Amino acid sequence: MKRIYWIGLFAVLGLFTHAQEPVKVEDKIFNWGAKLGLNSTFPIINSISIDDKKAENIRLQYRVGFLVATFCRINFDAFFIQPSISWHRSSGDIHFNLPVDPVKTGTLAATRNFDQLNYTVNSVEVPMLIGYKIVNESPYGLSFMAGPNIKYSYNIKYESDFYDSPRKYISDSTPWGINIVCGVGVSIWRFFFDVTYEFGLNQVDSDFKDNSSKEPSENNITIDKRTNVMSFSLGFLF
Repeated sequence: MKRIYWIGLFAVLGLFTHAQEPVKVEDKIFNWGAKLGLNSTFPIINSISIDDKKAENIRLQYRVGFLVATFCRINFDAFFIQPSISWHRSSGDIHFNLPVDPVKTGTLAATRNFDQLNYTVNSVEVPMLIGYKIVNESPYGLSFMAGPNIKYSYNIKYESDFYDSPRKYISDSTPWGINIVCGVGVSIWRFFFDVTYEFGLNQVDSDFKDNSSKEPSENNITIDKRTNVMSFSLGFLF
């Protein structure tokens, strides 16, 4: 009889202790988090036209950009839905050759090979990702995620030294874009590391006007491109 009593007592104590354990991060129905990261933008450029002259031998040189994001996560066993809002700053250089008019320039060369555009883009993005937890054994996790991303570029700047003088260009094109994002996330306890790739669904035909030009038809640029971004970020899940 005493043995049964002690067994029952230990069972009650065990249940009480288990009930007092804190809820694990992966057991929560709802999480939210924040992350900081770096990005590299290397857009797919189909064509560049400057004053109706089509550029040749287009080459890209990306620079390191930045991102800040906050998100929430709704968990469904091995799956989760993760809407977020993020701020991105990306930049890079576009090198190309531009045909010249020998009559106006007084040279026999058909092209010149020192033209360059420097671009900087600030954007707000709202991705809606659906994820699957490949590994979910505390404290480690591995997940795959993918989904659409709505992008609003509120500040686009292009600069150049065309015609031997610095010039700045402003855009009068639509700043909206729809992209597809896919990535992999690795987590240790509440910390995580994400690697994502973003590709534009819509091809953007952007027009830029020379901010210093007095004539509206002079020194204008048309760029036909598609989004192409790789991002790396570190974050914390609450």
